[in-house]
Amino acid sequence: MSPRHSLADLLTKTSSFFAGKGIDTARLDAELLLGEVLSLDRLQLYTSFDRPMNEEELDAYRALVKRRAKREPVAYILGCKEFYGREFKVDSRVLIPRPDTEVLVDEVLERLPDTAEGVLLDYGTGSGAIAITLAAERPNLRVLATDLSEDALTVAKENAKLLGVDERVGFIRSDGLSAVPQRFRGALCAIVSNPPYIDERERESLMPDVRDHEPHSALFPGADPLLHYRRISAEARDWLASDGFASVEVGAGQAKDVAELFEAHGWLDRHIRSDLARHERVVSAFTEAQPITPPS
Repeated sequence: MSPRHSLADLLTKTSSFFAGKGIDTARLDAELLLGEVLSLDRLQLYTSFDRPMNEEELDAYRALVKRRAKREPVAYILGCKEFYGREFKVDSRVLIPRPDTEVLVDEVLERLPDTAEGVLLDYGTGSGAIAITLAAERPNLRVLATDLSEDALTVAKENAKLLGVDERVGFIRSDGLSAVPQRFRGALCAIVSNPPYIDERERESLMPDVRDHEPHSALFPGADPLLHYRRISAEARDWLASDGFASVEVGAGQAKDVAELFEAHGWLDRHIRSDLARHERVVSAFTEAQPITPPS
């Protein structure tokens, strides 16, 4: 890279370099990293293609390009990720929020009216993306967010404060529901979760971005990929109010098995929701029988 190179030249060369490293989003990543260095959004980049870069800017860009070439996720390099229209702080202590998880948020919001009150629990909160989004979208709702990782809770607390919901979101270091105060037993309006669910046998097939950089404790539950669904289906009813529900994100091919777990533990109704790619993504289960046509 030379100071004589325009932004257009740099983006073309960086995109080619990333593609050679097996990065599917080569052009987008090159643009995001260059925008970070120059404090420009993508539209501003496109209107500044003839702009040269000075040596300091080039050095900063090179440093980011080297990190991405090692397959470090762009979200970690930038330190943030958008989720449900809000920007969340993320780093290697937490899983990067995925667009697919917005389907879980949609499911819960459709079942909680705008005026919903009460307490909802997010089981395994990670960055806090689900808990904080639900609190922001339902201003009368209070949220408990649990995680076994103290590091993850630290990030989630920062996000709650940054997004202005820290007074309504409480954080508990807990292995599942084990450390949740007993006063909430039988009182929660909903329990939601995007737990670890990737089968250990799939580890080597994951993209290096995920396998080598994101926290394994947030990806792999151990020998049993359905571990957390077994726990939630067995334990969550005792924590819910009489009209409460549980909604969980599931991995590919897991929805039927998870729905059957809820059925086996006496939940009165189950509903499977697909994402935009028509993959079965969310399973909801209810303490009361539901209308014949649930939200789609």
